[in-house]
Amino acid sequence: MNYKYLFLLYFLLTGANTGLAQDTPPYPSRPIRVLVPYPPGGGTDIIARAVMQKLAAHLGQQIVIDNRGGGGGNIAHEMTARATPDGYTLMVAISAIVTNPAVNPRTSYNPVRDFTPLMLMARSPYRVVIFPGQPAKTMQEWVALAKAKPGAMSYGSAGAGSAIHLAVELFRMQAGIDMVHVPYKGTGPAITDLIAGQIQMMFAGTLSAAPHVKSGRVRALAVTSLKRRADSPDLPTLAETVAPGYEAGEWFSVFAPAGLPRPLIGKLHGALAKTLNDAELKQRLITSGMDLVAGTPAQLGDVLQRDFAKWTRLVKQTGLKVD
Repeated sequence: MNYKYLFLLYFLLTGANTGLAQDTPPYPSRPIRVLVPYPPGGGTDIIARAVMQKLAAHLGQQIVIDNRGGGGGNIAHEMTARATPDGYTLMVAISAIVTNPAVNPRTSYNPVRDFTPLMLMARSPYRVVIFPGQPAKTMQEWVALAKAKPGAMSYGSAGAGSAIHLAVELFRMQAGIDMVHVPYKGTGPAITDLIAGQIQMMFAGTLSAAPHVKSGRVRALAVTSLKRRADSPDLPTLAETVAPGYEAGEWFSVFAPAGLPRPLIGKLHGALAKTLNDAELKQRLITSGMDLVAGTPAQLGDVLQRDFAKWTRLVKQTGLKVD
């Protein structure tokens, strides 16, 4: 008996030469779950829903948004890291995916090891917003108020160890002010309490802050980019007012669990690229203060490594800890 031909026949029948069985249905053959690490209403949720609605059309399959707020995003991060890498669990994440483990070494996932990068979609600086019942009309005036009442001012974040928490802490240290941190399960709940005057200040993404700034329910004092933004030229930067050289911001990306097969990486990245090239979606994101990137999986992988190393160094330098 010629075992060589029997072995070849086995490969052909089982699909072992491709790594996929011959009867495997084409991807995607069922709905895709997209985890969002924050509650509905925040900037990450708004972007996720806008992008995934268009992506579903390109993939020809339903996409279900699953909001899993809590832990500064870590609940969704950990769920994604543990999920099967079959393309049916994805996540829209922000830079908290690297700042959380940088601040808290006990975090159960490693951002470089435990995810498959798919696309860095967009970047955006934060807006510094305050409760409008305060007398401060400028960043300089607000910092003076905070210095006059050490420990009396409180600020909100999307959770302990989140990107916003780290960004405000670095600003606080640089500006030399004493504030109380109030963590929330996302930006949306934090803004709700800011509007009610339960907290005095926070950093918020453009999408989250813009409607409330426009309505007068919160007051914007500065932006965290190094240079003023074309979409808000009258809004000064922290760097030019109270914190020379200060820069921080958010990036929005799509991930899958580690080990996603290359063909699925290619298909999902290609569909995301087509999605972000949609004229209506591009205009919506740009007018919301986003800088579109639409990078490659390799570029997002580089950002993960670089930012994780950067924030880990800064946390060690400042001694910031999360209980």
